[in-house]
Amino acid sequence: MNAPVQLLNTKITSSDLAAVDRPIDEARGMPNPAYTDQQCFEFERDYILAKNWTAVGFVDQLDHDMVRPLDFMGLPILLTRSKDGELKVFHNVCSHRGMKLVDEERKTTGLIVCPYHSWTYSVQGELKATPHIGGVGVHTVQGFNCENRGLKEIRSHIWLGIVFINLNGNAPAFDEDAKVAMERAKSLMGEAGETALRAPASNGSLIMEVECNWKLAVENYLEAYHLPFIHPDLNSYSPLSEHSCEIHGEKTAGQLTTTFDPKLDSENPLPMFPQWDPERIRNGDYPVVYPNLLLGFQANHIFAMIIHPLTPTRSREELAIFYVGKGASDPVFDEARKANLKDWSAVFSEDIGPCERMQIGRQSPGYSGGSFSPKLDVCSHHFHKWIARQYIDNASGVFDSEL
Repeated sequence: MNAPVQLLNTKITSSDLAAVDRPIDEARGMPNPAYTDQQCFEFERDYILAKNWTAVGFVDQLDHDMVRPLDFMGLPILLTRSKDGELKVFHNVCSHRGMKLVDEERKTTGLIVCPYHSWTYSVQGELKATPHIGGVGVHTVQGFNCENRGLKEIRSHIWLGIVFINLNGNAPAFDEDAKVAMERAKSLMGEAGETALRAPASNGSLIMEVECNWKLAVENYLEAYHLPFIHPDLNSYSPLSEHSCEIHGEKTAGQLTTTFDPKLDSENPLPMFPQWDPERIRNGDYPVVYPNLLLGFQANHIFAMIIHPLTPTRSREELAIFYVGKGASDPVFDEARKANLKDWSAVFSEDIGPCERMQIGRQSPGYSGGSFSPKLDVCSHHFHKWIARQYIDNASGVFDSEL
């Protein structure tokens, strides 16, 4: 493990990765190139995010008969939803000459037409028409089978209204892979909790662009150490002393608080999960499901934030809030929903500056991974170790020499 190893033409070595895996009081974090280098960014796309179940969007963003293009770290993908509500994910390229099919979110008639030669696909991905394929006015050719030339589907799964993809198709089944996180959610919301979730028509979402690597946004969420310094208002009623770090298996970790007040609006408190444990009514549970999903569970709502990696130094944070039953739609709760979004928006906005300044710091030769608090950085270190392990496990054929 001590021989220097170069990842493509960056300077990540096996020693760097071994240092991450040391006991927390001795460990260093991932080195600077993991936050700044384009080739590391592409390595993480192909060997970390593509190999795991990665969050890419929310079901409620697509009405029936809608298509929505997304950029997955430079790769064009497409979410489609049929008139019956079935959601699928495809590579957003025509099977004829590889042209990008859809440029913007829009309604369809159930068909997707390539703007180049008008090859036509259903929203289920089937190739339906090949105009003039056999010459002018000849739309079929003997021996040409449309069944084998439809859109290339990407494995997908929906949980908590969140769309996940496994780009390379080789991850374990989602229910197996995310079993720990799913059981944790069920233990909080109850058996029927997921079916009670509703997305509000307004005051339920937020999108922010952040000039930082996607991992910095994840790391920031995993620790409460910064609360007194970055979130003084939040710390006044949910102090650092009431937060704890919890590890939930190999790829889930996060914060737990005991100060959440479910009566956001004293006159019209939001409905709570019927099966939420009364003894944990003031708990707030804030896990990260690796690699890029931040969750928040409270007795009367949950939120999910997807961290979309855009470039090595830029990310998009996409927040959606879900409520229990009529809590999402009844006008009597309008002010409570508005106040809740305002509060969460303030917290997440306060994190932008520190994340962007850490990104600037990753350019410095005076920084080489930093250190961890043995008490308050437990979850952050857990995530760093998981990332380092992904690098090590997928190094064969990518690194110039063997780890």
